Parts: sequence; structure tokens; C-alpha cells
Amino acid sequence: MSYIEKTEVAETRKITEQYENDKKEAVIKSREHQLFFIGSLLAVIVFGSVVLFRKNRQINKQNRIISTQLGELTKTLEQKQMLLSELQHRVKNNLQHVISILEIQKESVDFNNIDELIRGNQNRIHSMALLHKKLNVSDNVHEVDVKRYVTELSELVKDSYESHSKKVNLQVHVEIEKISLEKALPLGLIIVELVSNSMKHAFKKLNIGIINIELTKDANGHTLYYSDNGSGFDFNAPGEKGLGQEIIKGLIDQLGGVTETKSDNGFELTVYFK
Repeated sequence: MSYIEKTEVAETRKITEQYENDKKEAVIKSREHQLFFIGSLLAVIVFGSVVLFRKNRQINKQNRIISTQLGELTKTLEQKQMLLSELQHRVKNNLQHVISILEIQKESVDFNNIDELIRGNQNRIHSMALLHKKLNVSDNVHEVDVKRYVTELSELVKDSYESHSKKVNLQVHVEIEKISLEKALPLGLIIVELVSNSMKHAFKKLNIGIINIELTKDANGHTLYYSDNGSGFDFNAPGEKGLGQEIIKGLIDQLGGVTETKSDNGFELTVYFK
């Protein structure tokens, strides 16, 4: 083999070896690129999975909060529907009370006492309206804030009769926070009649009158104590048959109450009821 042929063979071999080396390097780089791409893709998938997991946790948490709020709103709506139904029922019953009282008064109305009858009935209606107002702003359909109810009601009745020439001090002491709706209405009407009676009749010979109302509770039940420092009268005397007194006795019976009364120094009435 000539020198030239040997040189060509060597050159060819060198080129072939270079080609093979370049080919191997290209394969290695291609695999490195593939591994980098696969690794990057896996990293993106892992990162996305973590983000989705956290997002799902947040969504689940929000769903639980929404479910809880929805349950509370549903419960509140049911309570309000019960309250509305209860109020409608009470309004119907209370209007029947007013109609019954007006029927009783119809026979005794004359032009001398018409103003007094109107004012008395206004106070009775006010007591019912005030009770409904307390129910309307309360979440509890069956109980009333009795301290505020008794205080506001007795002040309302006193103010409807009070004149500038006569001062009447009203003292209210209530130790009970709540009382059932069934007891609140007759109790309020009893207080309306007692305060009205004191303002109309008890203080004619006095410049300053005192009315005391106490409502307490112990193991035996509730106690309503009412007194004034006026002229006094015998609550149980057969001759004492005014309409207000008859209403009081009927309401005490409605409470299932028992009474004690004194008239030695003004008027005192204690009502015990469960």
C-alpha cells in the first residue's frame, strides 16, 4: 500500500472516530436535556399538586364555614318564623281580651266617665303592644325580659295619669331576668290595673304619692308585691266590685295565684304564683 493510500485510510479512520465521538456526545447531551425536561416537568407537577392541595384545603374550610353559616341562618329563619306565628297568635288573643273588656264596659259608659274608660283601655292596649315589641326584638319566642317590661310599662301608665299638681314616685325592683310569655301578659295587665287604680283614687289627699312594685322569685315560685301610700281600700271586700278590680282578680286566677292584702297604711297586695 502506497504512502498516499495509507494516509487516506488513517484520515478516514480519524474522521470516523471523530464522528463516533461527536455522535456519543450528542446522545449524552440529548439524554441530559431529556432528564432536565423530565425533572422540570416533575417539579412543576409536584408544585402544582402542592398548590392544588392547599387550595382544596382552603375551599373545604370555606365550604365548612359556609355550611355552618347556612345552618345558623336556617335556624334563625325558623326561629323568626316561629316568632311571627307566635306574635300573630298573641295579637289575636289580645284583641279578644280587648273586645271582652269593651263588651263589659259597654253597659256602664256615660258622658261622665268616657274619657277615663278610653284612657284605661289605651293603657291596656299599650301593655300588650309593649310586650309584642319586646318579643319582636328578642331571639327567644317564649321568654320576656321582665325587668325592662315591668319598668317601662309601669312608667307608661303612671305618666298617662300624672298631673303637674301632684308628684308620684314610682319605685320598681325586679330580681327576675326572664319570665315566660304566658305569665308576662297577665302580669303586665295586673300592673296596669293596679297603677291606674292608685293614680286615679289613692292620692287625692296627698301631694306626693309613692308606688312600690317588687317582683321576686324563690324556691316556692314568683311573688309580685304592690303597694301605695294612699287612702287604701279592702281588695277582698264584697262591695268593691269595680271593673279594674274584677279584671285583676281574673288575671290572678289566670296565673293560678294566691293573694294577701293589707289596707292599714295605704294599700298592699301580694300575689304568689308559680
